[in-house]
Amino acid sequence: MKLRIALTITSQTPVSVGAGGSAGTIADKTIVRDGWGRPLIPGSQVKGKLRWAAEQLLRGMGSHIPAPGDEPEREEMETVVRRLFGSPQHRSPLYFADLPGVIGDLQQLDVLRNSPEQRRTLIRPSVAINRQRRTAAEKLLIFQEAAPELMRFASERAVTGTVDGLEQAALLWAAARLTSRWGGAKSRGLGWASLEARVWLGDEETEQDEATLRQALRDLVRRPGGA
Repeated sequence: MKLRIALTITSQTPVSVGAGGSAGTIADKTIVRDGWGRPLIPGSQVKGKLRWAAEQLLRGMGSHIPAPGDEPEREEMETVVRRLFGSPQHRSPLYFADLPGVIGDLQQLDVLRNSPEQRRTLIRPSVAINRQRRTAAEKLLIFQEAAPELMRFASERAVTGTVDGLEQAALLWAAARLTSRWGGAKSRGLGWASLEARVWLGDEETEQDEATLRQALRDLVRRPGGA
C-alpha cells in the first residue's frame, strides 16, 4: 500500500543538529544546512527518532520488541519495526526526507528560499562539565550554533514508500506524534518542539483521520502474535 506522511516540526526552543567542525564561524559546533543555507533536520534523524519512538510505544503496549543486544536468534525475529525501518538483512521500504527549516508562511517556501532571514541562526555559549567533580571543566567554553525557536521544519513528503496496511501507517504516525526532542544538546534545553503529522494511503492518496489511525494502532497490538 502506497504511503505518504507530511511532517511539520515547530521548534519551541532552539534546535541544534550538528554538522561537525566550525566552517569558518566562531561556533565550535555548526549545524546542518541545505543547499540554500537553511537549517535542516536530516532524513536520517527523522528515521532514527521515529524508529526509537515506535519501539518504545510497542514495548509500552506489551509487545516484545528485541533490543540490539538480544541473543542472535531473537535479533533475527521479524517484527513490524524491522519491516518498516529495515535491518542488516532487510531493506526498509520507506524513504525519509530532509526537513528544511522555514521562518514564515510554509506556502511561500519557494519565495522565501533565498531570503537571508532563512539562514539566521544563534550562537549559544556553554561549558563542558567534569562529571567526576560535577563542576565546570576548565578552559572548555564551547560556542554552539542553533536554529532559532519557532522555526518550522517541514516536508509534504517527509516519509514515503509502501506499507502492508493501515496498522503500519498508524504506528509511524504515532511514533512521530510522540517525538518531542530533536537535535543535540537536549540537556541544555535545546530541541523541544511540537509536531503535526498527516497521513495519506493508497494510489489515490486518501487522507486518514486521527480516530481511524488510533483504532488501527490498537488493532496492531491486539492481534495474535503482537507486533
